[in-house]
Amino acid sequence: MITFLALRVSRSSDRPLFDTGPNYDTNGSRALSGVSDGPTCHVAGLEHSINLSAVLPGQERGVTFMATTNALAATPGRWNRELHHYPNQRVRYTSLTIAVLATVVLYYQLYLSGGVAVDIIADYGLTFKWFVFMNVAALVAAGVAAHLGGVTDRVGRANVVTIGLVAVGLISAVAIPMCGDRWSFATCFVLLNAAEGVILVATPALVRDFSPQLGRASAMGFWTMGPVLGSLVVTAVVGSGSNAGDWQSHYVVAGICGIVVAALSVPFLKELAPALRDQVMIEARDRALLEARVKGMDTEQGLGRPTRQMLKPDIVLSSLAISMFLLFYMAMVGFGPTYFEVTFGYSQAQANNVLVWAWAANVAGLAIAGFASDRLLVRKPFMLVGSVVVLAVLVVFIALAARPETSYGTFAAVFVVMFFAMGTAYVAWMAAFTETVERRNPALTATGLAVWGVIIRIVFAAFVFLAPFVVNTVSTIVDHGATVKAISEGQSPDLTEEQNQVVAAASADGTAAERVNQLRAEFPQAAETMSSLPQAARAGLGVHSTDPAVRAAAVAEIVQATGLSAESASARLDLIGEVPSADLEFLVRFSPLVDPEVAAKLAYVAEHGADVQTAIADGPAQWQRYFWISALGVAFFIPMIWLMTGHWHPGQARKALRDHEAAVGREMAQVIGVDRNAVTNL
Repeated sequence: MITFLALRVSRSSDRPLFDTGPNYDTNGSRALSGVSDGPTCHVAGLEHSINLSAVLPGQERGVTFMATTNALAATPGRWNRELHHYPNQRVRYTSLTIAVLATVVLYYQLYLSGGVAVDIIADYGLTFKWFVFMNVAALVAAGVAAHLGGVTDRVGRANVVTIGLVAVGLISAVAIPMCGDRWSFATCFVLLNAAEGVILVATPALVRDFSPQLGRASAMGFWTMGPVLGSLVVTAVVGSGSNAGDWQSHYVVAGICGIVVAALSVPFLKELAPALRDQVMIEARDRALLEARVKGMDTEQGLGRPTRQMLKPDIVLSSLAISMFLLFYMAMVGFGPTYFEVTFGYSQAQANNVLVWAWAANVAGLAIAGFASDRLLVRKPFMLVGSVVVLAVLVVFIALAARPETSYGTFAAVFVVMFFAMGTAYVAWMAAFTETVERRNPALTATGLAVWGVIIRIVFAAFVFLAPFVVNTVSTIVDHGATVKAISEGQSPDLTEEQNQVVAAASADGTAAERVNQLRAEFPQAAETMSSLPQAARAGLGVHSTDPAVRAAAVAEIVQATGLSAESASARLDLIGEVPSADLEFLVRFSPLVDPEVAAKLAYVAEHGADVQTAIADGPAQWQRYFWISALGVAFFIPMIWLMTGHWHPGQARKALRDHEAAVGREMAQVIGVDRNAVTNL
């Protein structure tokens, strides 16, 4: 039989212990005619019903704990999106989805510069070192912004995310395509990174707020997919070859995606009120107790000196450790396409496509390990196993990095194993880190994440800064390699087809230009005349022919090409006839080399070609040294696992959970004002 009954537990002696009253909807602010499966408890200080069986293990299903005062009254308004109670699953999952989508589109826009780095460098005439230092400046700006992101502990998260997405979307879709020089692009890029620094703090804080610790790894796994899916989108889109040659259009598309998600976040992204998010929720059944504690709670009490509270060894060293652990990920995001293009000669599409395997495997690792970690109630074993596998496979990759015969399939296989393990360790770390921050002060979750955000930016900035010094061959290859290759292969867009053919042949024969100059000195008028004729005319000139018709045609060709009189042209033809047959044949083929534009192209190859070849030969060993820094970072991460909160064995974790549930039951009975047996008998 359906019971329409609400029970009120009062702390005042002049009120009845139990009383009928209305149920409240999930908004916590307006009364409904309620239907429940059983008796409900109504306690001052809360605004909606809470199932006591969720907090008192073993209680009869349907015992509900309710609220009546406006201590948690929700304030309506589109821009005040605070929830003063724990939401139902629809609201929770919608908010988590928006948080993940926001992270995906943000990193899609952020990581585009790595996917189209070669095009940006070529378009703005940058050196590789200039491009790297721009990225360093952007990371520093992001670090400063991440520190400021800690303010979301006071001002909330949702509006910061929405406004940040709009700002980043406009920068990508409007500002960057309009940049006419390197400095305007660099300014936009730095601003884009600064916005990311703030949102990086706000979005994982939102995910933590809505996720009990027992489901934290799965939730953090979905959030952590944001940066990885952003990388995957970049490599997939750029690797598909769409908008080839027009890198600005990639930013337009990415910016529009960001603005669309920003618009969706206005109605759908919610956040918990400070009094709720400032507490630790171990499992979903804790919600009754946490909401009961809210009455009279001073949300400002724990916010004093926030940064100092978070600058503790377990938080700082854990943040440094994961930053070092992710160095190889950062290397692939920032330089992966460039590495494969300059070292293995991949096209832009191929270089991005090989990384698709890495990001897809990483996403799988995040999802599977997050679920498994929550099921087993432990984090540290996943961090340890994942990091050991990453270190082992990274050593294998470093060995392959200097072997030009390494195939695309081999790299893809190595990346699948390595990045799956990386996702396994990272998702467990994210869950453990937020729990470590909660152990210090749950009210300062965003501040703890801001400390991590600053440290990871500093580490990444230093790592990126080292790139052009450790791998100094990249500057030569990126700055001159493409031009030298185009000239040498006869594909220079500035030359005609005939000139390109001659330049390609001359590049293959390093003595051609010198021999042409010698013949020009020995037979100046003959060489000048030959260079002025089209290739077909040179080849069919018939200088040694005695046929009057052939000679007349040759004279006519010379007149047309040089503007000389017929008499002078005939004299030139005689001079050409005096050139030895072998030399004449050479002039027929290479005469265009005397053209100043063609000569300039060959001079460029002569000046930079040897350096490019040396850089190509030395580059793999330099990349190996750079990647060894990443391996040392993974090795540093492993012992830092022991600093973090959490159990190693699932049995220990289950015992701790049982103890926690018993403690929650006792405290809940005290809050209600009756003993446990009284509640059981309701």
